[in-house]
This record gives sequence, structure tokens and C-alpha cells, in this order.
Amino acid sequence: MSHEENDVHEKFLFTLDWLLAVTRRYSSSLEFGLAHINFENPGALGDAYGAPLASHKLDDVLLLLRKAIRKTDLVARDGADFWILLPHATGEEKLADRIREIVDLTSQSGLQIVERDLTLYSFPKGLPELEGEVSAYEFLSHLKQNHSTLASRELCLLPQK
Repeated sequence: MSHEENDVHEKFLFTLDWLLAVTRRYSSSLEFGLAHINFENPGALGDAYGAPLASHKLDDVLLLLRKAIRKTDLVARDGADFWILLPHATGEEKLADRIREIVDLTSQSGLQIVERDLTLYSFPKGLPELEGEVSAYEFLSHLKQNHSTLASRELCLLPQK
């Protein structure tokens, strides 16, 4: 991860930490969403493109997403996982529209050859119950591990041949 990418990743985590703290303190006064894109089998990317080119293609997805999102949204990449923080999320339908845009963008990168899971989380009425205060990184891990019960919507895109 380059120095610039590390700064963006840290900014993402800092902002999410802040949103979590405000949401815990004021219950449901702040509304935000998270989108998670998971390229299910990064090994398939390496097999298809070779490791350096696969990494470059994932970087391309990151750049595409950053260009396409609103200025208030943040994107972070953690390996083959992408997280998009959507402050000021306004309802399920708009978030569903965002997922459709994200699907289109990730398909443009040539990575449609692997399975991709897209998961959308919406937090209009506070946060899921967690033991104690957790960091942004722990919160993302919790969401990823419990996506089937916490997600607002999930979409699986199978590989295209």
C-alpha cells in the first residue's frame, strides 16, 4: 500500500470511528450507510492475471469508485475488500441505486471473472449491539462476519465466462 493509499485508508477509519462515536452517543441522530465489495477468490485473480496485474486491476477498481462517488463518500481498500462509507444515506431506495452503480463500475475493470459479493448496510436507527465500544476496524470485521443478519441488502455476482 502506497503512502497516499495508507493516508486515505487511515482517513476512512478515522471518519468511521467518529461516526460510530457520534451514533453511540446520540443514538439515531446520524444516518449513514456502508457498502462492502468482496472479491471472493483473490487467488483466481492471481491465476487469471498474475499477481502484479491482479493488484493493478484492484487499484483500478479503487480509482473508478473514487471518481464515481459523491465528495462526501469515502472508499478504502483492504486487500480484495472494498468499503464505501456513505454519510447522509437517505433511504433504502437511494442506497439500492448506489449498489447498482457500484456493480456497473466493478464490471468495467475486467474483474467480472471472479465472484463478487456486494453488501449494503444502513444505520438509520443506531448501530447493531456490540460488546463495549469497538474501533472502526473491529466494526468492519463484525459486519463482515455477520453480514447475513446485519445487511440491508446483499447481491452476489457470479463469475462471467
